[in-house]
Amino acid sequence: MTRIFLLGTLMYSSLFGLNYNYWGIFKKNFISSQGRVIDRFNSDVTHTESTGYGMFFAVTYGDKKTFDLIRTWLHNNIKKNEKNLYGWKWGKRSDGTWGMLDMNNATDGDMWIAYSLLLAYEKWNDVGYMQEAKQLIQAIKENTIIKINGKHLLLPAYFGFVKEDYVKLNPSYVIPFIFEKFRIYDHDKIWDSLILDSIDFFQMSALGNLRMHPDWIKFDINEDRYTYFGNESIFGFDAIRVPLFLGYYYKLKKNDYLKDILKGYVVFLKYIKKLDKFIYQIDFKNHKIRYRYPPYGFLAVYKYLYDLFHITPPSSLVKKIEEGIRNETNNYYSFSLLLFTDIFR
Repeated sequence: MTRIFLLGTLMYSSLFGLNYNYWGIFKKNFISSQGRVIDRFNSDVTHTESTGYGMFFAVTYGDKKTFDLIRTWLHNNIKKNEKNLYGWKWGKRSDGTWGMLDMNNATDGDMWIAYSLLLAYEKWNDVGYMQEAKQLIQAIKENTIIKINGKHLLLPAYFGFVKEDYVKLNPSYVIPFIFEKFRIYDHDKIWDSLILDSIDFFQMSALGNLRMHPDWIKFDINEDRYTYFGNESIFGFDAIRVPLFLGYYYKLKKNDYLKDILKGYVVFLKYIKKLDKFIYQIDFKNHKIRYRYPPYGFLAVYKYLYDLFHITPPSSLVKKIEEGIRNETNNYYSFSLLLFTDIFR
């Protein structure tokens, strides 16, 4: 049964809790007629993150036509490197032509593509989706999971992040519910180890008094600990996805250790509500908080977490999210965060 809701001035229909108007806006503004998912804030590039997100959204909203369109564009344009991983960035070159800009991979992009293919197989029973996913999962496993000091770590890419005495890591790439899906189809115990070590990673890599996670963090090999990675250790553009994905994982699992990992974010939400002042970034190393309205996608994540932990959000929150949706034409990433919160609720 289709239910009709009124959100400010936006009328939309919702089936099984999904807001199909959101998906329609995303398609209109960010997916070309050829199936290219465009990051308009970043010189109109397409990357494997946007492609994987687009495929995930399409399969979740039951849009097989768009899913296949994005997949076909991916096959025809994004090249794989010598490790059988997708080069992460496609766009306009300095000579004016369009094509691959960087053949190193982005592990989260590869993961979302493979994950979405498995979901598509489960939804539409096309074995080709599964076979393609399993090939990519094998490449991810062989080239981006390393073991150091007894810990399994997920590299942000196969090249460039392991140094002599440290490893640079991105917490928002570590997504346990995707690892669990891979484990079902790959039957390798390494996924069990990675899931367990990922929980340890989140517990040990939280920074600051609130124990939150940064965009980037350093694993010091000699000292066997996680520490700041220069000025990139802020809660910001990348890290906003950590409580979103962990929050969804907690919703699925209801495990106390996940709730414990997220308790700093609960304090963070209560702090925002008490001040009635939104936080855009936290600079852990320099002990600075940047107050201003973040993109509405960030606010949608905050709203998702308020709801998840049964905390009444600030009264201005929904209004600001509505304003962002009405005025959106360019911010692919912000709208992606909104779609994730719609799907995960």
